[in-house]
This record gives sequence, structure tokens and C-alpha cells, in this order.
Amino acid sequence: MNKYVIIVFLSLFSFKVIAQRDTIIFNYQWQFTIDKEGVGFSNQWFKKGFTNSTELNLPHTWNIEDSNHRHYGWGWYQKKFMVPLTWKDKSVRIRFGAINHTSVIYINGNKIEENIGDGFSQFFVDLSDKLDYGVINTITIAVNNDYGKNKVPFGSSFDWPNDGGIIRKVSLIVTDRPYASYIHARPILNLIDSSGTLKLKLGLEDIPNKNIELLVSVSEENQVSKNLVFQNVYKPLWINKDAIVEFNLAKVNPWHFDFPNLYRVDVTIMKGGRASDKVSTVIGFREVKFLEGKTYLNGERIKLMGVEWTAGSNPDYGFAETDSIILSQCKLMKDVNTIFTRQHFQQDELFYDYCDRQGILVQQELPLWGPETPANDTIRMIAIKQLERMINNYYNHTSIFSWGVGNELRGRDLHMKKLISDLIEKVKLLDSSRYVAYVSNTLTSSFYNNPSFTPDAADAGDYLMMNEYGGSWWDIPVGKIHAYLDSVHLSYPTKPFFISEFGLCEPNFKGGDQRRIEDLIYHMSIYESKSYIEGAIYFDLTDYRTHYPGTNENDKYRRRIHGVYDMYGNPKPSMAVLRELSSPVEISQIRVSKKGKLSITLFGSIGLPQHTVKGYKLYVSDKAENYTSTKFYNLPDISPGQRINIEVEDMSNGRPVVTIVRPTGHVVTQKSF
Repeated sequence: MNKYVIIVFLSLFSFKVIAQRDTIIFNYQWQFTIDKEGVGFSNQWFKKGFTNSTELNLPHTWNIEDSNHRHYGWGWYQKKFMVPLTWKDKSVRIRFGAINHTSVIYINGNKIEENIGDGFSQFFVDLSDKLDYGVINTITIAVNNDYGKNKVPFGSSFDWPNDGGIIRKVSLIVTDRPYASYIHARPILNLIDSSGTLKLKLGLEDIPNKNIELLVSVSEENQVSKNLVFQNVYKPLWINKDAIVEFNLAKVNPWHFDFPNLYRVDVTIMKGGRASDKVSTVIGFREVKFLEGKTYLNGERIKLMGVEWTAGSNPDYGFAETDSIILSQCKLMKDVNTIFTRQHFQQDELFYDYCDRQGILVQQELPLWGPETPANDTIRMIAIKQLERMINNYYNHTSIFSWGVGNELRGRDLHMKKLISDLIEKVKLLDSSRYVAYVSNTLTSSFYNNPSFTPDAADAGDYLMMNEYGGSWWDIPVGKIHAYLDSVHLSYPTKPFFISEFGLCEPNFKGGDQRRIEDLIYHMSIYESKSYIEGAIYFDLTDYRTHYPGTNENDKYRRRIHGVYDMYGNPKPSMAVLRELSSPVEISQIRVSKKGKLSITLFGSIGLPQHTVKGYKLYVSDKAENYTSTKFYNLPDISPGQRINIEVEDMSNGRPVVTIVRPTGHVVTQKSF
């Protein structure tokens, strides 16, 4: 019997397993008013309400509105809602997807919560003993987005829009007692026999005697079949308020970016034969490992390539992005072959769900950003709280393989290095199953052959993440990039080495998309010539809105022209170049082999990315847009560097377009001949 659990040998059918958890959408019919004079508190709007308000739905930001796009201060939201008498003995919590950046929350005129300086984290507020039951209640929220010092990111140090408001969805969660405040699932893949171990930890509330049982079910989620692969009832092991369960699965289908197999885990909490709550999550079994400076996924040697997306880019939505906008941006990432990305700040849960299901590895970071950021006690406190929330909120996402503690933070400064190393140690305490890194722009400030050399703050992480802008932000000739990268590697020879950002930013640097293409090709050729470069992330997916001065616009369209797509997701010529450079398979040549037949030569990429190609399909058509209407050919497995020839029917009228598609359905390469 597993030492972590005691199996309860009772019939599953003896329990009433209809658990009482209701998630109520709470996004509609809010009242909003801007507070440009800052009088809402002195006039007690939280008690008296406010006039001249507008009715709107969430999510919302005022910074996309013509009259408010430069307002950095207070805005107020209010909503009336009926609270049934039947909720009196239940747990009632409100879940905010994010409020940027500081908020004060009132119920019926009484302050119940302050959220200080954390504009991107999901958080919960318990309303259970604060509501009036059987009558109409009023929730009022004051929101601030000024450039204050009591927040992370600090002041105006960050390069993205400063959109204020309730920027993500809101819901009420109503459960019976006892209930789970969270579930953490840790799947472990055994590479020897493809078995899996699943460790579950539930944070349980309102359980005075801990006399409960857990009904655990595991089923295939996004796979061809939807089989129930495991079900059992347990008495958990207790550590404080956490209930622990661990069990084995004889055979699992591993998660891979081309085969992102997932499993759904349902846990029903039962007390005295009655189901009081049910929590669910989706997980995948995969192993990302660094060995001798090299990267392995499920035991396979790989190299990674991708792009970063900066949220809030579309001027019509800003940070108040709808689900459809978020998903459309995610699809653009896969359209340029992204299997590896990072996020400067916390995103909507939907983003990580997409990465789970479509195969993108993510380094998720705190928005601790910029050299202006101090290493004082206030920033430390806010950063640690955000770190705890970030890991707790996203713990179960298979796509997240690493946590990041900051970006470009004066990595040579003694006090900042201490803060960075302390945050890295905190990550290891909170989540020992993942890696952790700091993204540096000071790795080239000093090298190993300098007598006074001391390591950069990035050395405290499990691997190096380096922002590289040779020829633009980085004031050196591009011909020196080679030598500088070699010097970084020789200074930290045991660390896996990734390029965390590269690209061309307009209007700061002129030359348009043609220069962007030249910059992209040149930098990629350098990285691919270095055996120690394990991956790279292009910055950025789209042109993006920013609050930074120096751009051409002074309104909500103020932007960095950094992307291979524009702000609305329209591709530039550089998009196709990035897609082709980021393909794991290369179309080398095509020739007529015999009448009506073509011979196509393919190579597995030995640059970035680099992994075995499995389950891909090849099409030959006469136009790029109609390839799906033609016959497809299943490609054999292709290892990095391997050459294969495939003979196909010539259905192209002498102008063949060759398209290769991933198992997930995304085009990886498309070339005309």
C-alpha cells in the first residue's frame, strides 16, 4: 500500500457524488465612473454610490477610451446583486482574474480587502461572513493605475501599456462546506516504462476533525479516446490544512509540443457520505531536464525556438482582452512555430490552457522589470506575494516548465543580486518540480578573464536567459556578437544558455520590416552556429501598445513597432521569414523524378529548433491557400540532420507549393517552387 495514502475499500456507488460547487459569471451590468479629481474616497462613493456612471461589462479598461486614455489614477466600479438565503451556510468567494494595479474592495459600504501593487494576478476574496442574505447587496471597487512606488512593476519602469481597470473576468464561487481552496497536481513521468505517478495536494477549509474522504478520477482529456484511466477513494494524509494523495498510473501518454496529451483530474470531497465540493484540473506527464548544459524533453535531446506575445496590444481592447482576442493571439504564436516562450507578466488562465493544449513551453515571470526598480523592503514584500500567487495559480499548467523572477534588473548591483537570489530560493521552496531563472541584460558587463570578475545575478538561476540586441539597443558592431556570446558561455560553462529576447524595435531604430528581416536572419545564423545555444525567443509577436514616450503617437495607439504582425494581428513579410527559420524540418529541393511525379528532399533541422519530427504530413498544391484540398503524405520520422526523399504526385501544374503540417494541424513550413 502506498505510504502516502490509505485506500478506503468501499463501493464508489455508496456515495452521493453530486458535489455542490457553483461558479457564477459576474461580469455583467457594472456601473463605472472615472475619478480624475480623486474625490471618491472623501465623498464616500463606497457608501453613497456615484453619479454620472456608465453601465458596462467586464473585463474593462478605461485607457482605451478617447477621454480617458491618459488617465493614471482612480476609477470606480459598482454592482448590485441578490444573495439568496440558501447561501447562508455556504462558502462564497469572489474570484478576480486581475485588477490593475491596486484595488480597494467594499461590500455594502464596508471595506473588506485591499490588493496593493499587483495588477496581473488572479486573487480570491472570501465573502461568506460579509454578505446580507436574502436581499440585494452592493459591491464597490476603487481601482488605481498610477505610476506609484508601492507596486510591481515599479513606477514607470515597464515597457507595456499601463491600462487600469478590472482587466479580466470575475466570478462568484459558491460551495458547500468543507471545500477546497486549491488543488496542486504534480505528475511525474517514468521514462523507462511510460508509467506515471500523480501527487495531489488540496488546500481544505472548514474541516475541524479532518474526517473526510476523496474520490479521485483521472480521464483522458484532449486525446483521441476519453477513457477513464483511474478512479479510487482515499483517506488523505494530512500536513496542516493540506490533504495529500499519491498514486500510480500503469501507462500514460506523455506530453510533447507535437503531441500535447493531457489528463483531467477530478477530486470530490466527501464527508459522512455526502459530497460537499468538487475541484478539477488538467495535467500532462512530461519531463524537461538539463544535463551537462543540454536540454531534454522526455529523454529526447532538443533545442527550442519561439516568440513572445505582449498582451494589451490591440488598441480596441487593451488589457481588457476577450477570450476570442487572447486565443487569436495565441494562434499567431503557433503560426510562427512557437514551441517556447516567456511572459514578462501574468496572463489570463486561458493563455496557459492554450499552451497546454497546443504545445508551447513557457517561462512565466514576475513583472519585476527595469533598472529603475529598487531592491527595498516594499518591493521585496510585494514581489514575494506576487510570486506566491503566481505559483499557486498556475501550478498545474503542464506548459510552464520554469518560473522567472525578473527582467533587466541591474544584475551587477549587490543589493539587487541579493533580492534576485532570494526570490530564486523562494521559488525552489514553493515549487521544487520546476526550474527557475532570471533574465539578464548585464551578462556581458564582465567576463571570466577579468581579474575582478564576479558572476552576474543570472548565475543564481538554473540556466542563463540573456537579452541580446547586438546592432540596436546593444551598442556594439554586429560582428562582435559572436565573441560576446562565446565569452558569456566561457564565463558560465555549466549553465544551459538561452537567448531570451532578440529583434528590432521601431521607431527607435529605422529601416522598417526589411531591416527586421535582415536582423532576424543574421542573429539566427549566429545562434545556430553556437552548439551551446539551447534556444531563442524572438521579441515580439506583434507591435504593442506602450506608455513609453518617444513613440509617434500620444494616445492609445502609442506603440513599439517590434512585431512580425501589426497591432491588429496582420502579418508583415517578416512573419513568413520567422516561421521558416523556426521550422523543425527544412524543404531543401524539389525535382521531377518521372512523368507526373516529384521528388522532394527534406532535412531535419540542426539549428533552432531541433527535435525529431514525428507524425507530420506533407501536401503539394498549386496555391498556398488550397493545400488542404489535395492529397497528403505521412512523413516518416526525421531526426535532426537526417535527409529523406519523398516521391509525390505532381498535382501543381508545374508550380508546386509544398506545405508541411504538424500533428496539431499548424503549418510549419510552406515553400513555392
